Amino acid sequence: INHWTYSISLFIICLLCSSIHAQKQVKVFAEGVSVSRDKTPVQALEEALSDAKKNALIKAGIAENLVVSNLLYAHGTEQEIETYFHSISNSELNANILIDSIHAENNRFDQYGNMIVSVEIEAKVYTYERPRDQGFFFDLGQLKEVYYENEPIAFSFIPSMDGFLTIFAFNKTESYVLYPFDNQAHDYLSDEKERRFVKNEMVSFPVNEAYAPGYAIELDDALTEEMSILLFVYTKKHVPWIDDHISLKTVRSWIYEIPINEREVVYRNVLLKQMD
Repeated sequence: INHWTYSISLFIICLLCSSIHAQKQVKVFAEGVSVSRDKTPVQALEEALSDAKKNALIKAGIAENLVVSNLLYAHGTEQEIETYFHSISNSELNANILIDSIHAENNRFDQYGNMIVSVEIEAKVYTYERPRDQGFFFDLGQLKEVYYENEPIAFSFIPSMDGFLTIFAFNKTESYVLYPFDNQAHDYLSDEKERRFVKNEMVSFPVNEAYAPGYAIELDDALTEEMSILLFVYTKKHVPWIDDHISLKTVRSWIYEIPINEREVVYRNVLLKQMD
């Protein structure tokens, strides 16, 4: 998504109060390994990083029962798989993990022709006192996986409890806050910043009538399609995004600071295509 509408060109937050912060943060060093014959170097690295994350969680005292979801984006052909969002790891326990840096990466082949990729990472593990609130969630409707250029994007949002919503948009080159959108030059294009969404009440997006009938799409002339991601963050308390630098890492860091029982996070892939 390069442009959603007029003037839009395209997880770290200040301390607000102690109640919104992760209960514990631990920095750990961990190693991960991938041994394979049929994986590409990129796929093998992703597997080694996932293994390192698991080992980091174990070092931090978290059991190995976690779910690792790799978001791989096919751009053009299967040989051009983009992994710029890398992997998004969610623990079924009360923990999240974020890689701060990769200190070492080593690639070699063993005597049997297996490719061995090893990495060493420094990671931050967030642990929480309370489990996820299974009753705190939301439903998204009418949001499609594929949109064509100039086709408006509109969807519905229904929360199970009262709360506050932030939506981020990412693609390979750009990142921004889709909602609540802030246009400092033209206030009528801005969304209400502290809107409380009401339990079981459906809200249609875009909320601001200036963007009706939906968010607009424009692709670069050189592209025939582009994969993007929408990241929905719903919280029980108002936790504003105030960092000028938006990236998947900074957003995830912001998310992980919020207690796991006070948030619901949903990722949605959106493929943008030119008309045939």
